[in-house]
This record gives sequence, C-alpha cells and structure tokens, in this order.
Amino acid sequence: MESATLPKVTKVLIVEDETAQMQVTRSALESHGTFHLAFAQNAQEAFARLNEGIPDLILMDLGLPDCDGLDVTRQLKEDERFRWIPVIILTGRSTVVDKITGLEVGADDYLTKPFDPGELVARVRAVLRRKQSLGPVTDYDQNGLKISADRRQVWLSGNAVAMTPKEFDLLLMMVSKRGAVITREEIGQIIWGKSAEESARTLDTHIWRLRSKLGEYAERIETVGKNGYRFNS
Repeated sequence: MESATLPKVTKVLIVEDETAQMQVTRSALESHGTFHLAFAQNAQEAFARLNEGIPDLILMDLGLPDCDGLDVTRQLKEDERFRWIPVIILTGRSTVVDKITGLEVGADDYLTKPFDPGELVARVRAVLRRKQSLGPVTDYDQNGLKISADRRQVWLSGNAVAMTPKEFDLLLMMVSKRGAVITREEIGQIIWGKSAEESARTLDTHIWRLRSKLGEYAERIETVGKNGYRFNS
C-alpha cells in the first residue's frame, strides 16, 4: 500500500566516493523497489548528473574528495533549480552536531553508516511520501504575501524571506489547505514523519519561527484549540 503512493519509477542520485558503499546502497535500493539510479563520486560529478536530469531524491555522502557533502547540500538548497529535491545524508559521522548541521543546511533526513538496507528504503519512501503529501500545491499571491511552490521562495511586500526547507514545507502545507484545520498529528506525520507527541517541541518552534518571519502576516496562522492550525487568506 505504501509503495503504491510513489512514482512507478523513482529516480535517485547516489553521491558516494567509496565503491563498496556505493554497491551496498545500490543493492539495497534495487532489491527493495523500482528505482532508476544515477551515480556520482564527487561534487563535480553530482552537479553534472543534475544538469543531465533532475532526480526525485538524492542520497548524499558527506566525505566527498572535492567538497564536503554538507556544502554540496547547502549549494543545492540555494539553487532554484534543485532546492526542492529531497536530500538524505548517508555518513559515518554520528555526532549530534553533524546531524543538526545537516538538517539545518536543508537535508530532509540523516542516516548513519553502516545502515540496514531495509531502513534505508523505508527512509527514502518516508521522505518521498512527505513530499507528495504537501500537494496539490500551487503558487499563492494575495495581499502582499507571495509564495512560489516551484522556486520554494516566499516574499513579503516584494521582499524575499529566507526560510529553512522544513519551515517552507510547513507554510506550504498550511497554505495549500488554507481555510481548513490541520491537526498537529497530521503535520507531525507529513512534515517530520513522527507522531504529534514526538514532534511537539519541533512543531512549536517552527510555528514560532514562521510567525516571526511573516511579521504583520503572522496572524494568518491561527491556532485552533490545542490540536491544530488554520491558515486564513
């Protein structure tokens, strides 16, 4: 049932410089689903592959020979052509600081090597499911607030507003379902893949950040009781 919600063929770009690890990742995906795989061993090759075709998801190693994977991820999220592509970081680094940094630069998930092949595929499916759950998404432009779904950009009275990927996803989710109450449980599952209880503190922080960034438009995000939010046009 879960795989039926995904594209028939999911295009994945694997950015990994170690041949043995590349094969492990490749085997995991090929044995658990229908994927069209492309490969890159360094940052330069990664951008070359991206210019040849846009994948549905990128698996990014951090220890690349020509550039840190965190910097590559940051560059992707700053480029209008690639910023919407989900990125899962695969790395031997396991410190909390590395994980937080990875998420802050725009990664959608973080998996430490060595990993179970089944867990990798589950993470891939979860990230793609969250991305698809944000739709149907269209651009929004009303009363000074403008949102471009494709460019993943927000403007207030013509001025660009910087947002993290998760902040943008949360805002886009509420705007796409404007007028309707979205429960904390629904937001937690779609944006973070966690229950409302597990994502409570993270959600509260993101709502606060969104409101602070929206300024005079913050009141459009309405708290409905203790269990949900509504975006009012």
